[in-house]
Amino acid sequence: MKKQMWFPVLGVLIALLALTAGRTGKKENGFTLPGYHNADAKFLGAHIMTSVEEGLQVLDLEGNVVRQYDGLYASWLYVQEDISGQSGKSYAVAYSNHANETHILRLNENEELLEDRTVLKTDTLAIDPVLFQKGDTWFLTHTWIEGTVNNPDPQGENGTYTVKLYRSDDLEKWEYVTDIIRRKQNLEDGDVRCVDGTLYYFFEMEQYDKGPSAICVMISKDEGETWSGPTELLPAIADHEMASCEPTEEGWRLYVSCDYASVGESYQGASVYYADYTRDFAPIGTCRQSAMPDNEAVRLYEVKEIDGQLCFLFARNFLTDCDLLLRTLEREAD
Repeated sequence: MKKQMWFPVLGVLIALLALTAGRTGKKENGFTLPGYHNADAKFLGAHIMTSVEEGLQVLDLEGNVVRQYDGLYASWLYVQEDISGQSGKSYAVAYSNHANETHILRLNENEELLEDRTVLKTDTLAIDPVLFQKGDTWFLTHTWIEGTVNNPDPQGENGTYTVKLYRSDDLEKWEYVTDIIRRKQNLEDGDVRCVDGTLYYFFEMEQYDKGPSAICVMISKDEGETWSGPTELLPAIADHEMASCEPTEEGWRLYVSCDYASVGESYQGASVYYADYTRDFAPIGTCRQSAMPDNEAVRLYEVKEIDGQLCFLFARNFLTDCDLLLRTLEREAD
């Protein structure tokens, strides 16, 4: 080979090796999928479910596509693992889309499609479905938006966001229970935990799109019939995007991505932070920056412990490149 040809060939080899390392996680402790442009992502067992151009895919923990579901379109996802009362391990996935539909997708342990059912059809956009089980009863929430969606102007008029709760005995027929909260503010990133029979609804309450937002919790002790007012866990001094709030031995641990270091830059200036609380949500210490690798320009989707490691699933530069990343960490400092 001619000497002058070595340099471009060497460059190609280096690029291929870098791409391979990025996808396998051997050098990154995770994976990077550049320019993936996904709308949402959640862990599905030891895999990942994501929506790319509203098409549903399942990835392994090296970033490889292992399954896709043709003809199913989703923008917002929620995964409920290990369905009780079912034979073998299985999953139920709630998802909603821009056709104003909320679906329940049922999968077996190999992520094979068992059923896809439209359970709710609305006259207006409904986002952020949350699916959970309490005993033999299923609950589902989603957030209706009437009027302006994601108003970006501090002086503009927000739409009215309403978090609605439904219940079912069979994941097929759903009855309306109540409105958990209704505000002329952006209510996003909802999640529910059931601990000792009590329901906890966590969510982001935003003043305007990508502006300052609070992370709040509301509590129900009567199967979701009535709810407390919002308790503020993090104040609206920056743009918080909630990923998870899980029970711990001391109480709770909350993970968010937030632009604390560059307020006003939203996702592009965000990093991952965590905060600890007692069981009654009194703060333990202050909100701390996570030691997660590549903790810059983050929109955090979910944090989950897999095989003894914390796994962080997130987008980088969500508004531009929108790379999809997985990073792992042994544990956070106490």
